[in-house]
Amino acid sequence: MERISKDKRINDFCNKLINTKRWVRVQGKNHPSLRHNVKGGFKTLVFSSTPSNNYAFEMFQREYNHYIREFLIQTGVIIVEHIKEIQ
Repeated sequence: MERISKDKRINDFCNKLINTKRWVRVQGKNHPSLRHNVKGGFKTLVFSSTPSNNYAFEMFQREYNHYIREFLIQTGVIIVEHIKEIQ
């Protein structure tokens, strides 16, 4: 288990993602990040290794959930139909 962040929740979440072999840790100039390492993956999730905000984990998790939804729509796993209402 790699020490990625001082926030235990961010650290555990990132290590679980890395263990799936679909995410890779990338060290940026200022912050570490996770890159989605699959065909069609287009996102790098940036997070702070020393978060100063109590909501850092919630914001990181929200960004992850938004990306996963976009990715599943893009790859065709989730089909979104737009219905126009006639007025």
